[in-house]
Amino acid sequence: MESFGHYFFEFFMMFLAVFLGFVAENLRERLAEKKQERVYMKNMLEDLRADLVLYRKYSENNKVVFELIDTLVQLIKSPERKQHITKLAYTARMILPTFKQLVPTERTYEQMKSSGNLRLITNQVVANSTSYYYYSVSELKKYNESIMVWAADYENEMGKIFDGELLLKIIKEKKEIPADAAALLTDDPVVLNALINSAQYVYGALVLGETIGNERSIAAQKLIELIKKEYRLEL
Repeated sequence: MESFGHYFFEFFMMFLAVFLGFVAENLRERLAEKKQERVYMKNMLEDLRADLVLYRKYSENNKVVFELIDTLVQLIKSPERKQHITKLAYTARMILPTFKQLVPTERTYEQMKSSGNLRLITNQVVANSTSYYYYSVSELKKYNESIMVWAADYENEMGKIFDGELLLKIIKEKKEIPADAAALLTDDPVVLNALINSAQYVYGALVLGETIGNERSIAAQKLIELIKKEYRLEL
């Protein structure tokens, strides 16, 4: 019995050592994951702050594009448009290089998603809010596709109206290039109206993008405050 008790004690001690080793390893893994989770949240805060800057600059940039389009319409509709061909051609050509697409920063989210580490976000409220924000950002991809369609249509219509060599000089030098009436290839009101019509679709697409961007900006700010609160981060 004494021998049996001795073996049992040794077995128990071995079992306890293995068990405690397992618990310790599990604890180390959980601590490592919590540390990694915190690093991810800090990085995501940086991404979200970058998005706020992006949305603000997008709105500011749109004001410039809207002014160009308004000027374009005014000059084309003017009876004296041939007298303003220099400004008209410059305005028409600079619309496309000036407008921007909305491309939020998905660096941290995509890194977590591709590595299967979204599970590290143990705070369910933060996890849900993060998924909502980045899922809603996917709307911008559809928007970017549509704006490029309208941009291509505008480019095509512009080529029917202005001398290509003049347009090339404008985009190279980024300034007004003196031009005479010969640079205006047509006075056909239907062709001229087609350019205006195409420009107004670009305008409308930018307005839509700005609406989406403003919504995402509010969502990003809320997510920033939530992460800062739940993880006690102040960056």
